Amino acid sequence: MGALVQKIFPVYRRGRFYNSASNRWRSLWIPSITTYIQAFFQQLLRTQKTFAIQREQLPTNSNYCVWIGHATFLMHIGTCTIITDPIFGHATWLFKRITPPGIDTQQLPPINYVLISHNHRDHMDEQTIKTLVRQNPKITFLVPLGVKKWFLQRSITKVHEYSWWESISIPGAKCTFLPAYHWSGRNVIDRNETLWGSWMIESTDLTIYFAGDTAYWKHFACIGKHFPTIDIALLPIAPCKPFSFMQKSHLNASAAVQAFLDLGAKHFIAMHWGTFRFGTDDIETPLFYLKRAWNNKKIPDLHNLTICRPGQVLSLIRSSLLRSAREVQLIP
Repeated sequence: MGALVQKIFPVYRRGRFYNSASNRWRSLWIPSITTYIQAFFQQLLRTQKTFAIQREQLPTNSNYCVWIGHATFLMHIGTCTIITDPIFGHATWLFKRITPPGIDTQQLPPINYVLISHNHRDHMDEQTIKTLVRQNPKITFLVPLGVKKWFLQRSITKVHEYSWWESISIPGAKCTFLPAYHWSGRNVIDRNETLWGSWMIESTDLTIYFAGDTAYWKHFACIGKHFPTIDIALLPIAPCKPFSFMQKSHLNASAAVQAFLDLGAKHFIAMHWGTFRFGTDDIETPLFYLKRAWNNKKIPDLHNLTICRPGQVLSLIRSSLLRSAREVQLIP
């Protein structure tokens, strides 16, 4: 059935990528001074609980997932240890990290692969990447089309780049780069010169979808048709406001729930909230909207939602993921 669904491919025109032929650059939203002041005081008054875990607290010989913060996950899948969209520090001098990472870089286990969804600074942090390379000389980076050049300029050579629907087999798993509705750029002149996307990780035990950064679009339903047995979807739920601007490149909490349904996944793990203040909504407002949307959708049994804190270790055992959808978890 999946083979009958038409795949979505990026459009490349005059040296730049677009989500579709009708896609246009969007205007730039600059946060107000009030937003910056609120972010500053939230940094001073931050009370969100994190779990500063140590390496010895991580499971051995089993699949697990740790949300480090934002879109950064530490996962052990099959026989590999993977990190997604790594950032352990601040995004920029304007966008400071509000919640500390769930594990210190010095406590990380040996890392085999890094999956990059796009080259924005809050998803591909240079300092973090250099630290990972220094600690793991054999580490390999899987990146979107056009991003490899950035790594080569920093003498990082174990890099493979992909367009949508291209795959690589790694020990114990298969990684496929998939569509997303977003954009790229690390400065004012390189807009959309590199591709963006999402990742599917398939092992004999689990299928995990990592959405990266994306707006709501038809790609979720398309991916769901081509991958009909997704166990876990790692989905962003923020920033939410200003809605008219953010909906063009980000999922808000309500749209994330619909994306989860389009994917047909069994388990929803929320990400991309509570780490940086990129919108005008409060840090934990997306959680309120997420739980409300989940309840309003009346999601069937055998699907569930986990809202975890940075550093929370989740055991990825398929049988443990088949709880009732009525059991919406808020891990304290």
